[in-house]
Amino acid sequence: MNSQLYAAMQAGSLSPLAYFFARFLADKYQCDEDGTLALSAALVSERNQQGDVCVDLRRHAGVSLFDSDAGLFVTPPRAPELTRWLRELAADAAVGRPGDLAPLILEGERLYLHRLWQFEQLVLAAIRTRLASPPVLDEARLAGGLARLFPTSGSDVDWQKLASALAVSQRFAVISGGPGTGKTTTVVKVLALLLEQYPHMHIRLAAPTGKAAARMVDAIRQRKVDIADELRARIPDQATTLHRLLGFNGRRFIHHRRNPLVLDCLVVDEASMIDLPMMARLLAALPDDARIILLGDRDQLASVEAGNVLGDITGHGQAICYSTAQVQSLAALTGTPAEALPASDTAPPVADAIGLLRTSYRFDARSGIGQLARRVNEGEGEAALALLHDDPSAQLVWHENTEKSISSDALEWAVQQYVTYLRCDEIGAALDAFEQIRVLCALRSGPFGVNEANRIIGERLRARGLIEAGEEYHGKPVMVTVNDYEVELYNGDIGLLWQDARGELCAWFRVADGQLRDIPLRSLTEHVPAWGLTVHKSQGSEFERVLLVLPYEAANPLLSRELIYTGITRARSQLHISASVPALLQGCRERVRRSSGLAQKLGWMGNP
Repeated sequence: MNSQLYAAMQAGSLSPLAYFFARFLADKYQCDEDGTLALSAALVSERNQQGDVCVDLRRHAGVSLFDSDAGLFVTPPRAPELTRWLRELAADAAVGRPGDLAPLILEGERLYLHRLWQFEQLVLAAIRTRLASPPVLDEARLAGGLARLFPTSGSDVDWQKLASALAVSQRFAVISGGPGTGKTTTVVKVLALLLEQYPHMHIRLAAPTGKAAARMVDAIRQRKVDIADELRARIPDQATTLHRLLGFNGRRFIHHRRNPLVLDCLVVDEASMIDLPMMARLLAALPDDARIILLGDRDQLASVEAGNVLGDITGHGQAICYSTAQVQSLAALTGTPAEALPASDTAPPVADAIGLLRTSYRFDARSGIGQLARRVNEGEGEAALALLHDDPSAQLVWHENTEKSISSDALEWAVQQYVTYLRCDEIGAALDAFEQIRVLCALRSGPFGVNEANRIIGERLRARGLIEAGEEYHGKPVMVTVNDYEVELYNGDIGLLWQDARGELCAWFRVADGQLRDIPLRSLTEHVPAWGLTVHKSQGSEFERVLLVLPYEAANPLLSRELIYTGITRARSQLHISASVPALLQGCRERVRRSSGLAQKLGWMGNP
């Protein structure tokens, strides 16, 4: 007789990985496949694949699990009541306590896979250790440097100046802010201030993806021109991906605790994209006395893999307030009145390491994109919809889906935008033009997914005679879908297929230093068309004009305000949204909530 877990897998509501993990533990520990251990193992594996670091047992206790809308099995397994569940897990040989060596770890009311519990502990310990050992500084020199780089203007608090003072004063620091708040401007000044303190400091720059690393390089090169000559040359303007930084060779990471990186300070951009295992490996590979500065937007989507580390560190949208000692220090260094700084006696210690940039220089009070992002981020769906229907800035265009397909008008607008790059004569100009426009979809498959958007755009361009038939052709945009360490192309890298001077079709990419690189078509690894991307894949990128496509059904589990906010803020000057009204309103109501113990262990209490 098949078990309930097997029936759940057959119904498609439980992944094969989760089922076979549960079955493995049931066989190893001679337990019933429908017993508490197997059910718990299947649940923790399934939730891990959905992005949770652990299972909050209280949230699932006493309810049906792995239920199927298809109705392919009648009796889905039900989780035990909390008290019984905790008692049975605590008595099971496969379940250990923190510090034990066991497949599953029970910590309070949270159940972890052992490796994810260990990764969480590594991140926690690394942050606490750096917070507890502030560097020795010449505070007079720092105050002088801050006054020079941030001349006082008006009575408003200069959040960039405060974030800079905070970052220089800590071995672990986060600078968070939305688009246009000046994260790169701030970090360039932070690096100048650090080099004034430590002239021989070895600084490295990194980001989760090649695209994000390239954007980081471009931004730093543009902004360091304002730094004094003697410091400018020492501010690095080369960045690498995290995998390259740690020396991943396809099997293992070369740099780790026993073979640490050679650096004094690491700056990591787009930190919201970093999952828990990667953050743990990154912090473990740092020398004990090295600094790390994380840059990112805490309101963006979390990483694709398990964890929401930047969100955990920054309190998931909770107010950032500082301890009395930190307020006094920041006031002394920056000249800001102490009473103007947010303070709280109950702020967790990690808050003293978070610089929150609150002023957008890209989206002013009249910007439709900026206003829409704020309304979505605050969960104000009705106000967001009203702005889409009546935007005085003319930056926003609403295409309502009344049928179960992407708005034809919206797709036609996108096709017209893509015509520009196809009419270029030279590959550099074509890549630049292509990077101005992108279609972003919440989903990968289905009538509102990126696969369908790419198919329709390709058909319409082909009908105009702008691209040829066939699998590979001149002008096709491609996104690499696997890491290829031999040719140094990585998942998410985007380029164009373009004929070279000899008429041969090559894949062209713009690399981190702005130079063009061509790859023979025969050497190009697995790839897909890239007129459209998922919103997740677009993180770390910005485009002048964006079409954001949301699913038709309001109940789609991927809809969230973080997803919509991330899609909106990829656009610099114009945003088209193709969605149904119920989907937009529901997305603004939903928040991504990933189970993790890190935020609480760092001192944050609850979620907003």
